[in-house]
Amino acid sequence: MDTFAESAEKIFDKLQVTPDGLTSEEAARRLKRYGENRLREEEKISVWAIFLQQFQSVLVWLLIFAILVSLLLGDVLESVVIGFILVANSAIGFLQEFRAEKALEALKRISGLKAKVMRDGHVVKLETRLLVPGDIILLETGDRIPADARLLELMNLESQESMLTGESTPVSKTTEAVPPEAPLAERFNMVYSGTMVAKGRATALVTGTGMETELGRIAELLSEEKDGRGSPLQRKINRFSRRLALIVIVAAVLMFLLTWMSGEDLLETFKTALSLAVAAIPEGLPAVVALTLAKGVQRMVKKNAIVRHLPAIETLGSSSVICSDKTGTMTVNRMSVRKIYTDGSEIEVGEKKSTETSGRKDLELLFRIGALCNDARPDPDGGIFGDPTEAALLLSAKQHGLDSLELQGRYPRVDEIGFDSERKMMSTLHDVSGAGMVMYTKGAPDVLLKQCTHVMMNNVEVPLDDALYRDILQKNEAFAQNALRVLGFAWKEVRSGDDFTEDNLVFAGLQAMNDPPRPEVIDAVARCRSAGIKVVMITGDQKLTAEAIGQELGITGQAMTGADLEEIGDIGEVVEEVSIFARVSPEQKINIVEALQKKDHVVAMTGDGVNDAPALKQADIGVAMGRGGTDVAREASTMVLTDDNFASIVKAVEEGRAVFDNLRKFVFSLLAGNISEVMIIILAVLVGLKLPLVAIQILWINLVTDGLPALALGFEPKAPNIMKRPPVARFSFIVDRLMIVRLVVVCFVITAGCLGLYINALYSSGWSWGDALDSASPDYLYASTMAFTSLVILEMVNAFHAKSETENIFTLKAFSNPWLTGAVAFSLVLHLVVLYSPLNHVFHSVPLGIADWGIILGASAVLILADIVFKSVVKQRNATL
Repeated sequence: MDTFAESAEKIFDKLQVTPDGLTSEEAARRLKRYGENRLREEEKISVWAIFLQQFQSVLVWLLIFAILVSLLLGDVLESVVIGFILVANSAIGFLQEFRAEKALEALKRISGLKAKVMRDGHVVKLETRLLVPGDIILLETGDRIPADARLLELMNLESQESMLTGESTPVSKTTEAVPPEAPLAERFNMVYSGTMVAKGRATALVTGTGMETELGRIAELLSEEKDGRGSPLQRKINRFSRRLALIVIVAAVLMFLLTWMSGEDLLETFKTALSLAVAAIPEGLPAVVALTLAKGVQRMVKKNAIVRHLPAIETLGSSSVICSDKTGTMTVNRMSVRKIYTDGSEIEVGEKKSTETSGRKDLELLFRIGALCNDARPDPDGGIFGDPTEAALLLSAKQHGLDSLELQGRYPRVDEIGFDSERKMMSTLHDVSGAGMVMYTKGAPDVLLKQCTHVMMNNVEVPLDDALYRDILQKNEAFAQNALRVLGFAWKEVRSGDDFTEDNLVFAGLQAMNDPPRPEVIDAVARCRSAGIKVVMITGDQKLTAEAIGQELGITGQAMTGADLEEIGDIGEVVEEVSIFARVSPEQKINIVEALQKKDHVVAMTGDGVNDAPALKQADIGVAMGRGGTDVAREASTMVLTDDNFASIVKAVEEGRAVFDNLRKFVFSLLAGNISEVMIIILAVLVGLKLPLVAIQILWINLVTDGLPALALGFEPKAPNIMKRPPVARFSFIVDRLMIVRLVVVCFVITAGCLGLYINALYSSGWSWGDALDSASPDYLYASTMAFTSLVILEMVNAFHAKSETENIFTLKAFSNPWLTGAVAFSLVLHLVVLYSPLNHVFHSVPLGIADWGIILGASAVLILADIVFKSVVKQRNATL
C-alpha cells in the first residue's frame, strides 16, 4: 500500500496496531506470516556448472581439436603449448564466475543490526531481522534505518538517502501525507531500510520488511538474470571462431583431396593437411587476448580504474553511450559556495580567495554569519563534519580568511534557536567581548526577508524598502533558476533576553551554492563527443539541478524526469534524444540501459548507490565508485574507479579502444600468415608441384616464427587519433571489409613470393616441369628451404606492417614496440639455428647462401612496396569521404 499518501491514523488501522506498538505474541504471529526482515537468498550456481561454462566457446572446441591433431602427428610440444593456453584461459574464466552472487551478499550485510522497538508498551532493542510490519521504531542521529517505515513524530529529522535515490544532500522529513504520484525521492514522510539518519530523531511505523522494502525491490532486480549475450569481445571472438572453423575444415579437406589425387604419399598428405588445419587455428588468440587485456589492466590501474573482469576493458572501448551518475562522478561531491550577493552586487566565488572579496567589511560580515550560525565542525583530518550545506559555509569563510575555530573563540555561542522545517531558519546568540550580544540568523531567503527591517548597504544599515525587497527576491530567484541552493543571512544586536527573537533583523546578503562540476570532466565530455560517444546523465537530483550541471559540462540534449518516463511508457521512443534523466527509479535506470542496448548501443553505466546496482549489472559494463560507492554497487560492477571521477572513465575508454586495435593487429598478422600457408600448399598442388612445405615446417612457423611477433602486437602503443574515431559497432566483426581487402593484397604477395622462390630454386637446380622429385633429394630440400625461409621473413615483415592500418613502415614509428622488435629478432635467431645447425635435418632444410638471402630480401621489398601503395590508396579514399 502507498503508506506515504495516507494519514498516520489510516495506516494504524490498516496495520492493526496502536501507538504502544505490537505485543510480543502478535509480533511472533506476524514474523511467521511475513518472514524475517532480511533479503532472500538466491540459489547459487554449482562449481561444476561454472567449470562447464568455460568450454562453451567455439574457439575452445577448436583448440581441443588442435591438441588431438598435434598428438596424432606426434608433436608433443605443440600439444603441451596449446593445452597450457586452454587450461590457463579456462582457469581465469572459472575464477571470474565466483563473483556472481556477491552483490546480493553485500546487500545482506546492510541488515543484521539492532533497532529500538516498541514492544508490549516498552522500548526494547531487537535484532533487525525480527522486525515486522506494524512495529514502531525509534530513530536518532547516526542510526541505520532497519526497515521501510512511515514517520509518526520527528524533530529536525534529515536522512541520507543517496544510496537509494541519488539525492546528493540529506533530505528533510515531515509527517504529512504526500501525493500518491510522488517519486521515491519526494516521499518526505517515509524512511527506508539501509539509509542513515543524518540529523534529528523520530518515531516511525514499520510498513515493509525484507523483500518488501525498497532495498528488497533492488535485490529482486539484482537477482534477475542479465541478458546473456556476453561482452562484445566475446561475441566477436565467437563469430570469428565459427567462421574460421568452417574455413579450416573446408581448406584441410580440399588440400588433402587435391594432394592425394596428385599422387603424393597418403600418410604424408594426411599429416600435411592436419598440420595446415592446426596452423590455421589461432591458438595464440586466447593468449593474446589475455595478455593484451592484462596489459590494459596495468595501464588503467595507473589511471585510477580497477578492472575486475578482463573482457570489460574491450567492452568499455566499444562503448557508444556512457550513462553517468552526477554526484561525485561528474561533480566534486562537495557543496561549495559559487555566488554571493551583498551590498546590491553579485560576486562569483570559487575554491580560491577572490580579489573582489579582499578587505570588504560587508563580505566579512556575511562570511562570519555563515561560519558562526552553523553546527558543522572541522574534523582532525582536515575535512569538515556536518551537514553539507553548513560545511560549504565554513569552507567559504575559510577561503576568505575566516577560521571558524578562531571565530568561535572570539564570538562564543551562548544560546540558539534551532532550525525546523516550519520556520526554515536558524539563529544563534553570541557574546561579543566588551560589546554586548549579537544574533546571527540564516534561512530561506523569502522567509528571512519577512523578518528584516533593514539591509546593509555601504556598511550602513538602511531601511528595507519595497524596491530593495524586490531586488533581493529577484536575485534569489535568479540563483535558484541556475540550480543553486540559496541561503539568506541577517543579524542584529541583542540588548536583553527579550530581544533574542527572529524579528527586526538586518539583512546581510545571500550565499548560493551547489555541488560544482569537476573541471576535468568538461574536457572529458568534449573528448567523448569527438569520439562519437554519447554522454547521458542519470541522477536522483532535481531536473533543474541536473540541467544546470549538464549545461556547464557541455551535455546537450533533452531532459526528462522519472515521472515523464512513466507517462510515455516506451522509453525507446525518446532514449536517443534525451541526455539528462532526473528523479528516476532503479527500474527506470534499467529500462534506460535496456532501451539503449536495443538500439545496438554498447552501454557503460556508472553509479555509487544501492539504487544504481541493478543498472550496473544490466549494462554492458558497470562502473562503480571506489571511494564514495556502496559495497553493493562495487560488487554489481565490472570496473571500479579509485578516484570516483568521470574523466577516469574516458581514459579507460581510450585504453579499451587500444586493446581492440591491438587485437585487430594480431588477427590480421596471424590470418595473413595462416592464409598464405594454406594458399601456398593448395596452389602448389593445383599446378602439379611437390608440396613446398612439410608438416614440421608448417607447425614451426605457426608456433614460433609467426606466433611470437603476432603476440607482441598485443603490446602496441595506442594510436594518437584513437579518440577521434567513432566507436566500434556492437555487432561489428573483427575482420571487416577493409581488412579482407588488405589480406587479399598481402596474402597474394606472400603466396606469390614463396611459390616464385620455390619454383626458381627448382629451376636453378636443373629441374624441369613434370620431373619427379624425391623428398630427400638436395634439389627439393634447397627449394623447400627457400619457400620455408621466405615465408618466415615475409611474415616477420608483415608483423611490422600490422602495427598500423594507415601508416606504412617508413611513416610509422617502426620500433615503438620493443616487444615486437624483440620477438622478431628472437624468431629470426631461432630460424637461423634451424638452418645452420644439425636441427636442419629434423626440419628438412639446408643452409642458404648470401645470394639466397638477397633474393629473399628482394621479395620482402615487394611486400613493403605493396603495403605502401595499399595504405596510400586507403588514405586518399578516406580523405575524399
